[in-house]
Amino acid sequence: MRLPLILAACLAAAPAAAQEVKFSPDATLDCMEKQRLPGADDTCIGESARVCFQRMKNPSNSDIAACMGKESEYWKGRLDTAYGRMVELAKVADAEFEKTAKSKDIPFSLVEDLAIQQEKWGDWREIRCAVEAMMRRGTPYTMTAAASCTMKRMGEQALFMESAVTYMETK
Repeated sequence: MRLPLILAACLAAAPAAAQEVKFSPDATLDCMEKQRLPGADDTCIGESARVCFQRMKNPSNSDIAACMGKESEYWKGRLDTAYGRMVELAKVADAEFEKTAKSKDIPFSLVEDLAIQQEKWGDWREIRCAVEAMMRRGTPYTMTAAASCTMKRMGEQALFMESAVTYMETK
């Protein structure tokens, strides 16, 4: 709840994005395709935002934050898709596990744990990004710190959830 308030305050204090934001996820996807090391895709988070604001002539902090916001939206879409699929897989896994003798000794639900994890992750992300923004309060970088943090955390969580889906689909 803190981060939306911080972002709103920053946006109210900053001039509106002076330039049109032209965002495409292509740079991030190209970077990920070139990765050779497993798990290195997270190093590509932010590549498309960078291309977005580098195309602009003298981008302001609000322009840069707007590009990061667009990449955050991109990652949120991937996260939402992966989370939805993971819930479907968790329901099947819980139903299958319920049929085993171990289910009486291990009374946990992947569906419930997944929902709790996602809720707690959202709370943690907001607090983490609020701290990063407030460390820069009083400077021109409050808004970009919040936007960068949100973009990175969204991307990391989307990649985590996608890898969880891949694991569940192949086990």
